Amino acid sequence: MKLNCDVIKDLLPLYADQICSEESRALVDEHLTDCKDCSVLLGQMRSEEMENSLEIETVDVLHRQADFFKRKSAVIGAAIAGVFMIPVLVCLIVNLATGAALDWFFIVLASLLTAASLSIVPLMMPDHKLLWTLGTFTASLFLLFGVICIYTHGTWFFLVSATVLFGLAVCFLPPAVYAEPLRTLLGSYKGLTVMSVDTFLYVLMMITIGVYVKSPGFAHLAPKISFPCLILAWFVFLLIRYAKCNGFLKAGICTTLIGVYSFFANYLINRWIGKERSIPAFRPFDWRVDAIDGNIRWFVLLCCCVTGIALIIRGITVQTKEKH
Repeated sequence: MKLNCDVIKDLLPLYADQICSEESRALVDEHLTDCKDCSVLLGQMRSEEMENSLEIETVDVLHRQADFFKRKSAVIGAAIAGVFMIPVLVCLIVNLATGAALDWFFIVLASLLTAASLSIVPLMMPDHKLLWTLGTFTASLFLLFGVICIYTHGTWFFLVSATVLFGLAVCFLPPAVYAEPLRTLLGSYKGLTVMSVDTFLYVLMMITIGVYVKSPGFAHLAPKISFPCLILAWFVFLLIRYAKCNGFLKAGICTTLIGVYSFFANYLINRWIGKERSIPAFRPFDWRVDAIDGNIRWFVLLCCCVTGIALIIRGITVQTKEKH
């Protein structure tokens, strides 16, 4: 019996899945021997089914592998933690056997916690490994500073903590804001957050240094030296992040500005704090000790200005072409 293609197309999904009756299968087989279009459609259905099957199998394999590596990482982390316990127990026994107080034992313990934060935590944490590692490393490092400061009867804990925290933020905060969940939480404000936190920690560090050195002159000099550097850093960031121009223009402006700043910074800051200092002389054929600094500054200024102007010209050319 000859059937219409529309009827066969309704039967093809059942036929492809092999769940139709024998009579229907015989009718479809008979139709496919004469109809090329329905045969092509059946091939497409089987191809899609195979792709879906492969996709499901691939996801399943990836999940099994992920679970395997998580279990393996947990086992390795537990083994490393067990190894770390050996020196802790040895130090505790020796400390008690010699009749000494447990002061240097806590220094050893804090040091091992710092090492564990970089070796065990990344293996043991199933998610957000970077954030967990940075957080535990920072906390254990401050604990180590605190134990040593107490043991040595020092007063430098806040000074060291503030400077180290600023250094860690400069190095590790940019990759940290791109890790989940901070990436989703901050959205398009990741760069602004990094700059704001770095600026706050820098100011906190300078205040801590001022309190520690207890020098009235520091409170007078530090803002005048730091303020121009912060202004330059913020200007470069805002230009790169928010200016509506191409990359050549941004690079050219930043390169020229940094070259000019590096040349005039000492002169302007010294004038601001009340010290007379002249602009360095350019003596390209005199490289004695008293002329090296000035020559290097002039060469840096010329290189930055030439490179910056070339980039600016290139950027204006590209922008003009884009407009036309």
